Amino acid sequence: MGAARGGAPGGVGHGRTATRGPRRPLVTPPPVAVLTGAGGGLGAAVATALAAAGSPVACADLDAGAAQRTAEAVIAAGGAATAHAVDVTDPTAVSGWHEAVRSALGPAGIVVNAAGAMDRGGPSELDHAGFMRVVDVNLGGTYAVIREFLPDLADAGRGRIVNIASIAGLVGYPFPSYTASKSGVVGLTRSLLIDLWGTGITINAVCPGAMDTAMFNAARIPDMVRRTPLGRIVTVDEVAATVAFLCSDAAAGINGASIPVDGGATTAFRYAEG
Repeated sequence: MGAARGGAPGGVGHGRTATRGPRRPLVTPPPVAVLTGAGGGLGAAVATALAAAGSPVACADLDAGAAQRTAEAVIAAGGAATAHAVDVTDPTAVSGWHEAVRSALGPAGIVVNAAGAMDRGGPSELDHAGFMRVVDVNLGGTYAVIREFLPDLADAGRGRIVNIASIAGLVGYPFPSYTASKSGVVGLTRSLLIDLWGTGITINAVCPGAMDTAMFNAARIPDMVRRTPLGRIVTVDEVAATVAFLCSDAAAGINGASIPVDGGATTAFRYAEG
């Protein structure tokens, strides 16, 4: 997932709209999707999946170049996208992004929070400031983006919010700053479900297991495979397909859920076994 501190609001470059063949839309007409963490492996896969279903995608990441590359890939595949450098921990930056999206693409109908940060340090290695840096991105950033774009969804009387959490938010796991923040994303999703009661807006969390991305320690992948009933780790495309489904009309009845996409690792959780 793309990191999300230190960027500036506003567009990096606006994607050119292109078409290539018929598309089956997520909803009719395809809503504008806003996506944080778009420069990371999972974020790029989510952008591709949403664009394939017809949505223009506003790709945000701390890394302006990474956001631009994702947007360009979407355009090359026949979709529409814009790229933006955004620090999700800065409400002013998020507000500036919102203004840029509305100007370039229109109001948002889909919000996907995939920006993330991780620190593997425990209490003996990670001080309070380091702990809060991770929480500010993973939990605070998710809240800031939802709060900023929620009026767009409310005005339309419908919408989709999908938050990328983690299986670390569902079971006992090490890495306290990451686990606490992802548990918070699960809790935030459940809480906002109540606030969104009767609005026509659904909110869900997707909880990936180990994936072959920069955020995961490659040396630990064989161990994670051993703990996964599927016999392999999941791919970013599999997680992205779940996100795209939750953004579709077909998933209209799914609301307030935290869905593991982990090859069965959570159900058969065996972290303490050597």
